[in-house]
This record gives sequence, structure tokens and C-alpha cells, in this order.
Amino acid sequence: MAFLSVLFGAAGAHWLEALKDLDLKNTYETAVRFQMFNSLGLMIIGLIINLKLTPSKLLSCSPFFILLGTIIFCGSLYIISLSSLKWFGAVAPVGGVLLLAGRLIMGIAILNERGRRNNTE
Repeated sequence: MAFLSVLFGAAGAHWLEALKDLDLKNTYETAVRFQMFNSLGLMIIGLIINLKLTPSKLLSCSPFFILLGTIIFCGSLYIISLSSLKWFGAVAPVGGVLLLAGRLIMGIAILNERGRRNNTE
């Protein structure tokens, strides 16, 4: 996903030069930026899960929400900016809610783990 955000960012810099609509360019740039941030977040979660011998089910499920949220959120922004289908803006909040849910689940899993460690000491 990080590879694609770099590819989309580079391609968009050339493809969108002809666009006169600054809002569409900004929308595309927002999609690329969110995709990269979420890609990095997924890599970090992957490292945490790999370093932990037995990751909790809760922690293991958070990347799926973040991945799906990124695809829906950024995908809808890409569609809006490249096709001018403004009604796709109604889809973006669904992706945003999934992104928030993924982060909330991750936070709860980390707090649960911290509480479990404190109880065993």
C-alpha cells in the first residue's frame, strides 16, 4: 500500500498538472497523504504483532479495519478527484469511521495488554 501511495503521488503530480480545479488536486493529494500515513501505521502494527509472541485477537483485528478504511476512504477521494463524481464524497465517511475504529481497537488492545502486565507483576 505504501508503494501504491508513492506511485499514485508521482503519477498524480504529472496527470493532474492539466487540471484547473484546485479542489480536485487537493482532494487527490489528501488521498495520497492519508494512504501513506495509514500504510506506515499498518507497518508499525505489523511489527508490533510480529514482535509479540502471542498477539491478542483485538490487536490482530485492528489492521483489517485500518486497511479497509484506507481503501474506502482514499479510494473514494481518488474517484472524486479523477472523475469529478462528487457523490462519492458520501462514501468517504464510511472509510473514516473504519479508520477510527481500527485505531480505537488498537488503543484498547494496548491498554488491555498494559493492564494484564500490571496484574501479573
